[in-house]
Amino acid sequence: MIDPRFGHGIPVVAANRVSVKAITDLWEAGETVEDIAYDYDMTPEQVDALCQAVVHLAA
Repeated sequence: MIDPRFGHGIPVVAANRVSVKAITDLWEAGETVEDIAYDYDMTPEQVDALCQAVVHLAA
């Protein structure tokens, strides 16, 4: 979600308003999707789908 009221207009996860970059930075640094999911109250499947979507968009 991109909404200027949350995250100053940067992409955030709608459910918890955590920036997408914060999640993908942890993933790129080698954190497991399970650990990231636990930290941000998400499911591992949600984290994996988000990271794969970002990789796909960057390609």
